Amino acid sequence: MALTLIGSYTSPFVRKIRLLLWNDESVQFRPLNYFEEVGNKVLRETSPFNQLPILMDGEQPIYETRVMYNYIAKKQNLRPLTINEENILSAIDAIISSGVNLFSLKKGGMNIDDESNYYLVRQKLRIPTLLKFVTPWAAKQHPETDWNYLTMSMVALVDWIEFREVYSLKDFPELKSFRERFTNCPGVVDTNIPKA
Repeated sequence: MALTLIGSYTSPFVRKIRLLLWNDESVQFRPLNYFEEVGNKVLRETSPFNQLPILMDGEQPIYETRVMYNYIAKKQNLRPLTINEENILSAIDAIISSGVNLFSLKKGGMNIDDESNYYLVRQKLRIPTLLKFVTPWAAKQHPETDWNYLTMSMVALVDWIEFREVYSLKDFPELKSFRERFTNCPGVVDTNIPKA
């Protein structure tokens, strides 16, 4: 049964699943712009989580990227992630989640530079702390041997965080170098965030 991935062109969560499924020509990608009224309505009606991506295997919906990865890994007989790889993936996802939270709050009109707001301060501190955690790992990754779900996730993170200007990577040149090394991996150019 063919898979259908419903998502936006800009979401890092969508992009990492698109990259994971890039070589499977049977997968259909159905773009959805939830910033538009029609797209937002479809999203609310399709996902109880009210978030993207949504992976459909026939009539079976899968709502969260970690569950999607586990489902796809099982279908494709991918080796299980080690505990260290799970920790790296959790850190990447947490950076993306904090970034998405900050972006959404800012888009909704909130001043995300309000230092008196405990939640905002925690989200903003979480990003550099986790970037420091994943950077040594990222510096050791090479496209010829390490093109996998973790590096796909990292590519999606680096591009999105710069595109949305959620956090400056100027203090993380290793991540810029990482991104340059992985430019020519399958699907990276084709899934680049469209420039407005």
